[in-house]
Amino acid sequence: MSLSQDKKRAPAPSPEAHVRPIVTGLAKVPAREWRHLEGRLRLETLAVGDQLTRAGDVADRFGFVVRGLVRKVHVTERGRLVVRGFGGPGSIVGAYASLLTQTPSYLSVEALRPTVLYVLDWAEMEGLYARHVCWQIVGRRLAEANLLEREARAHELLTLNATERFARFCATHRSLLPALRGYDIASYLGITPVSLSRLRARAHRARLAR
Repeated sequence: MSLSQDKKRAPAPSPEAHVRPIVTGLAKVPAREWRHLEGRLRLETLAVGDQLTRAGDVADRFGFVVRGLVRKVHVTERGRLVVRGFGGPGSIVGAYASLLTQTPSYLSVEALRPTVLYVLDWAEMEGLYARHVCWQIVGRRLAEANLLEREARAHELLTLNATERFARFCATHRSLLPALRGYDIASYLGITPVSLSRLRARAHRARLAR
């Protein structure tokens, strides 16, 4: 049997292994409730450039990343891309404001690398809230995590200089760095690619001097 045939027959990633740890990390979920959720998850694959949500559309789903890499990106009126954040394996990704308000999303959720994720329709999530209190806790903690992320992001942009933002980014996104493009990192940090190159060179010299 060829290697390619082995890959074709490899089992699909299971929600038990890739989604349940995320969900149960947010709240204590009874086995019956987990089975209910598991039956409503869909495994999807995004090619590079594919979008889970497109800016201007009303978001109707979110995903649990199994492998790959996505970015949240705004497009200005002049067509400039502004990166808001990234999501790698183990993260939950979606256009959260659009999901909550059911209004057109101001950002796109786009694959930077071939990405596999389990997707849940937002209508299903809202239905879960009425089933069991555990899902209300999950929803609240997702909202809290989103708020904390926004607060931390605003703090960095308002109080840290470019060098400090770059150092913090490297510390908090270490596992994603090899897969990220310089443009996306620079956009997220609010600097130019040239400035990012200078920061990287300075950090490299500092490591060599230790």
